[in-house]
Amino acid sequence: MCEKSDLKRLPAFRFHPNAYDLDIFEVLDGVCQACNKPRAMRYIASFYAAEDVEYICTWCIADGTAARVFDGEFCAAIDSIPENSTFSFEVYEAEALEVATRTPSYFSWQQEEWRSHCGRPCAFLGDIGANDLPQYLTEPDFSADVNGGLGWNPELLQKCLGKGGDLAGYLFRCLTCGAHRLHVDAS
Repeated sequence: MCEKSDLKRLPAFRFHPNAYDLDIFEVLDGVCQACNKPRAMRYIASFYAAEDVEYICTWCIADGTAARVFDGEFCAAIDSIPENSTFSFEVYEAEALEVATRTPSYFSWQQEEWRSHCGRPCAFLGDIGANDLPQYLTEPDFSADVNGGLGWNPELLQKCLGKGGDLAGYLFRCLTCGAHRLHVDAS
């Protein structure tokens, strides 16, 4: 139905550099509902639109076609700023729009929330568990996220946060300065 060479030339996502490693795409022949072309891979994570869309290809995510055709978004929320943070809430609008309309989201229990830093959306790196936290706790803004800045009990996070668990952690990295941020969600 479609050329398997499609899988060798997949688009890159600067705010989601590990997108193809995190099970948000499925290798499955089909026709993309946005471009009406036969494709070999479809997106299976969150897409918020009035219409129920079953097959969106990676290319229609990357170039914004899917968001435009269905008037939808892949991530509706950017950020929750921890108290006593060293960065501002202002997020560069064009890049926030890129995250919402041209960047695949990630699996989360309630709803995805994209982190920002240095006035820009961060890159989503993947899931993070309690055992991974110590390597980032020396960073002031990550530490603020863990130590109550997101509204979670710090001891609970440091003990029970799990990769894909009922109390799930999601790791982000600033594209400007390399600082890390955390999002937490629960079932």
